[in-house]
Amino acid sequence: MRFFRRSLIALGVAASLPTIIFAALATFFFLRAEGKRIEAETLDRAQRVADLVDAQLRGDVAALDVLTSSVYFESRNWAEFQPRVERMRAAQAHWMAVVLYDVAARQQLFATPHGPSTPPVSTLFDDAVLKRLGAERTAIVGDIVSGSEPLAYIYAPVIRDGVLVYVLAAGIRPSFFHDVLMSQTQESAISAVVDRNGTFVERSIDAQTRVGHPATQYVRDAIRDSDQGFYRGTTYEGLQNYTAFYVSPWSRWSTHIAVPSSSIDTPASWSFVVAGAAGLGSALLAGVLIVLVLRDMSERRHAEEVLRQSQKMEAVGQLTGGIAHDFNNLLTAIIGNVDLIRRRASGNDRLERLAENALEAARRGAKLASQLLAFSRNQRMQVEPVALPGLLNGMSDLLAQSVGPSITIRSDIAADADTVLSDENQLELALLNLAVNARDAMPNGGTVEISSRAAAYADVRNLPRRAYVELAVKDTGAGMSEAVRARAMDPFFTTKPVGQGTGLGLSQVYGIVRESGGIVIIDSHPNEGTTVRLILPAASTPDHVPVIADPAPTLPAPSTNSATTILVVDDDQQVRRFIAESLRGLGYVVTDLPDAEVALDALRGGPFDLLVADFAMPGMNGAELARQAQRLQPQLRVLMVSGYADSQALESVLVSARMLRKPFAVAELNAAVTEALQGRVGHR
Repeated sequence: MRFFRRSLIALGVAASLPTIIFAALATFFFLRAEGKRIEAETLDRAQRVADLVDAQLRGDVAALDVLTSSVYFESRNWAEFQPRVERMRAAQAHWMAVVLYDVAARQQLFATPHGPSTPPVSTLFDDAVLKRLGAERTAIVGDIVSGSEPLAYIYAPVIRDGVLVYVLAAGIRPSFFHDVLMSQTQESAISAVVDRNGTFVERSIDAQTRVGHPATQYVRDAIRDSDQGFYRGTTYEGLQNYTAFYVSPWSRWSTHIAVPSSSIDTPASWSFVVAGAAGLGSALLAGVLIVLVLRDMSERRHAEEVLRQSQKMEAVGQLTGGIAHDFNNLLTAIIGNVDLIRRRASGNDRLERLAENALEAARRGAKLASQLLAFSRNQRMQVEPVALPGLLNGMSDLLAQSVGPSITIRSDIAADADTVLSDENQLELALLNLAVNARDAMPNGGTVEISSRAAAYADVRNLPRRAYVELAVKDTGAGMSEAVRARAMDPFFTTKPVGQGTGLGLSQVYGIVRESGGIVIIDSHPNEGTTVRLILPAASTPDHVPVIADPAPTLPAPSTNSATTILVVDDDQQVRRFIAESLRGLGYVVTDLPDAEVALDALRGGPFDLLVADFAMPGMNGAELARQAQRLQPQLRVLMVSGYADSQALESVLVSARMLRKPFAVAELNAAVTEALQGRVGHR
C-alpha cells in the first residue's frame, strides 16, 4: 500500500512538471508549435478524407467486378445482361450510368439508363483509359467526364486470353463524396476532392459551379510535384489560405483542405488561451495517468488469474492424456483377449454373441479415451474423410450431457455436404467447444442447430480452389457485439468471469479448422444469437457406399510364418502377453520382453525380422529403443504401438517405423505387422 501511495505521488509530480516548464517557455514555443499542429492536423484530415473516398471507390469497383464475372460475356446475350446491369445500378443509388464498351469494335454495346446522359464514347473510353486497363488488367478509377452532367467514372476490364475485350464503366454522382468531405472539414474551411487531371470531383462550397471544371493552378502544381504536403494559394473566392493535400496512391485522386493564413501565420492571439489550456491539460493528464495506473494494476491481476486458469487447464489436459494412455493399455488387453476368445469360440453362437457385446463395450471405451486425448491436445491431426452424420450420431449423448436438458439440439446435414476432410476426434472437440459456448450464451435455455451445406463462393474465394462444406453451429443466445466478435478467436480472450472460462475454446476451434485447411467465420449481433461457420474441405464419398460406424474387423486366419521372428517389448504384462499370444497364433516366432535394456541384449544375441515396441516405457522409451535397435540390425523393421497419439520423439522414428494405436484387435495387429514387414510406413 505504501509503494502504491509513493507511485501515485510520483505520478502527480511528473504530471505537474510539464505545466511548470510550459509556463516558462509558452510565449516562444506556442508561437511556433501552433502553426505546426494545425498543419499536421489538417494534413491528417486530408489523408483521412482520401482514405474514406478510396474506401467508397473500392466498394464500387468490387460491385463492378461482380458484373465482369458474368456468364453473359461468354454468351454475349446483351439483351439479357442489360437488365442485370440495370438492377445493379439501381441498387447502387449513386451510380448514374453504366456503359458496356466493345474494345475491338470501338463501340458502345449498351448504356443504362437509356438516353443521352452519357458522354461521347471517344471521351469516355479514350486511348489513355484503354491503355491503363490493358496494362493494369484490373479495375481502375478514372476521372470526371462531362456529359449532360459531370460524372466520376470507374472502369472494369474483361480480359480473355490476355486481351482486353470489353470494358464496363460506371458513372458516379460526384455529390456522393460530399458527406465524406464534410465529415473532415471545419465549418469555416474550404475543401475539395480533385481527380488525377486536376479537375474538381467535389467541393465543400460552390460545388454546382466548380465540379467538372479545372481547379486553381496552385492545386494542379501541388499534385504534379508531390504526393502530399502544404501549399499557399488563393481560392476562386479570393481567400488567402494554406492548403493541406494528400494524393491517394491507389486512385491518384487528391484531397485538399484549406485553412486561413491567419491560423498559421499569426497564432499569437491564441497563445494565452493555449497556455491556460495546457495547464488544465496537465492536470487532466495527471488524472488520466492515475486512472491508467489503476487500470493497469487491475488488468495485471486479471491476467494473472487468466494465467493461473490456463495452467489449471494445462494440468487437466496432461492428466487426461495420462489417464487416456493407461486406459488404452487396459483396453488393448481387454479388446485383444476378448477378440481371441471370440475367435476360439467360433461355432458357439452364445459365446460369440457375448464376446461381441464385450468388444462393443470396449470399443466405446476406446472412443472415450480418444475423446480424452483430443481434450488434452495430445492427439496429432490426421486429416481424412469424416462423415458428418456418423460423427454427430456418435457424439449425440456427449453433446446432450454437455449442454443440459434446457437446450434442444437439432441437426440438418445436407446430402451434398455430408463429408469433410478433418480429424474426427479434433472435429468432435471443436463441435463440443461450440456447443458449450452456445450453452453459456443461453442461460435460460434455447436451441442449438448444427447444419451443413455447400460453402458459398464469397467465403472460400481466398482458399485454394476446391469444394468446401460449411458446417454451422447456430444458437439463439445473447449474441456478440462487433468489438467482442472481432476478438472472439484471440487466445485467452473471454467475456466470462475469472474462473469460468479460459478464452481458449474458440482459438482451439480456429486452430483445428485451419489445420484441416479451412477457415472460421462468426456471424453474430447482440440479442440475435450467434452462428459459427466452419468452412472445411469437402471429401466426397460414392453414393452407393453406405457409411458404417466402427465395423468389426475381419478375424485373420492362422498362417505359417515360422521363418519370421518378432521381438515384442512392452512394460505392461497384459498387453505384452496379448500381443505375443496373438502373433504366435498367427504362426510367427515371438520373443516377448518387459523393457528396452533386456531387448537390446536379445538383439545383440541374434537377428530379428521385426521389433514391436511400446512407445511409453520407463527408462528408455520405444523411440530410443528403435533407434538403437536399428543401429545393431539395420534391416530390422519397426512397429511402434502407443496409447498416445502424438510425440516429438515418436515423430523422429516415424520415417522408418509404422505406428499402431492402442487399443487394437487381432486383425488390426496382423495387418500392421504384415505392412511393417513389407516395409510400409504410416499410421493405423
